[in-house]
Amino acid sequence: MNEERAAALGRTEAVFREVNERIAEAAVRFDADDADFVCECADPSCIHRVEAPLAHYERVRDNGATFLLAEGHDDPRIESVVDTDDGIAVVRKTDPVARAVVEALDPRQRPSR
Repeated sequence: MNEERAAALGRTEAVFREVNERIAEAAVRFDADDADFVCECADPSCIHRVEAPLAHYERVRDNGATFLLAEGHDDPRIESVVDTDDGIAVVRKTDPVARAVVEALDPRQRPSR
């Protein structure tokens, strides 16, 4: 896969991660234990939802290269599945370009403004 395509796929997943960060924040404000997250796969037209406990989501967010997907939505060209449970897959970026992009765009690692 060329670098431009890998970077584009990484940026797509990073956008979905940003959406899920807002969903998680809202769930915490309402004292929820679970939330209905968007699938963080590389398909920009994906509309799947992933229901997960907030604690599970937080474990995924511990690493800027891991993402929460609907099972079967992984793209083996840029990532590998590291965990599956009840229709949820956790993937880790294996493509160096995609990994660099998602880590650079990780909202939990960027300095505050």
